[in-house]
Amino acid sequence: MAKPNQAWGPGDVFLVPQKDGVCSVGQVLCEMMKNVVSCAFYDIRVPCADAHGYFDLGNDRAIASLSVTKEQLDFGVWKVVGHQAVGLPREAWPNEECRANRWVGAKFYDAAIAESLLNAYNGLIPWDKYKAPEYLDNLLVNPDRKPKHLLYKKRGQ
Repeated sequence: MAKPNQAWGPGDVFLVPQKDGVCSVGQVLCEMMKNVVSCAFYDIRVPCADAHGYFDLGNDRAIASLSVTKEQLDFGVWKVVGHQAVGLPREAWPNEECRANRWVGAKFYDAAIAESLLNAYNGLIPWDKYKAPEYLDNLLVNPDRKPKHLLYKKRGQ
């Protein structure tokens, strides 16, 4: 089994490669459990190569706040490109209501779900690709963050 090749921690800013070769920006909020990390994902897209520097990670830029499996960070698929103060307020972090109970009842997702959400948010794959057409709507930090121009699959296919 391959060993992780990238160190990361709370506050680290990373890039999520998208289907069109551009990357979306995310930030590590906390390591929730041994194999799960809580992250914020933003509507910021940058070239994947050599992207670094300061990003505006304000609330108004947040798409989703999710707890996901950490393999994409560990293996550098989601490349860490910087570190800055966590931009999302603690009350917007995923599963905070479960923290005091040692995460009992917490929801977390495979990292591929976060990648699908970002691809769909940016119109690169259908928003309604899952069995429940509103699945991705439920992952948004705020329903108002749903873009107006999305790609939808044709019904009946």
